[in-house]
Amino acid sequence: MRERYEKELWKLNSLIISMGKMIEIAIESSMIALMGRDVDAAREVAKNDEAINEMEREIESLCLKLLLQQQPVAADLRHITAALKMITDMERIGDHAVDIADLVQKVPDCKYGKMKELTEMSEEIIKMLHQAVQSYIEKDYNKAKNVIVQDDVIDELYRTIKKDLVQKIRETSEGETILDYLLIAKYIERIGDHAVNIAEWVIYALIGERQ
Repeated sequence: MRERYEKELWKLNSLIISMGKMIEIAIESSMIALMGRDVDAAREVAKNDEAINEMEREIESLCLKLLLQQQPVAADLRHITAALKMITDMERIGDHAVDIADLVQKVPDCKYGKMKELTEMSEEIIKMLHQAVQSYIEKDYNKAKNVIVQDDVIDELYRTIKKDLVQKIRETSEGETILDYLLIAKYIERIGDHAVNIAEWVIYALIGERQ
């Protein structure tokens, strides 16, 4: 019985890794679409979101099966509960990638001066997500804490971009386009918040409390 249980936990970890890779790809694809004004690439992000949603449902089903059939205790119970909470944040990250891709289809070819910062934000976000998922798989408290600390970098980049965009709204007639860029930056910042949530659930799984 325990051997079968261990196999199911291994499967859970594998699915979490797969879903993590899927949302990383979604973010990368949405940013590639933005940088290249690639409408077709943006549409693909939306199409692939259903696969992320399906993965969430599969993981949720497995977690409920483990909870109902195996009746785990202590650390195992927290591990499974954390997975249920994590996949909600992961699914929302996929939604934000779609939100960015949708905006790409609206934004004209406007030369915004802070594209470097937007790119840096997205790259840092992907690192945070990867580290958050790895902290769960490896049961690594320090990696989870590092994700939480790294969110300060994302927040600072967002503040820089927001300040610049507000100034540009005052100076140009492209207010609607600038607001679209502000929304894109906000979606990236929100993804960072979800990555922090994931890391906090990992910490809960490890020590029994969120930080």
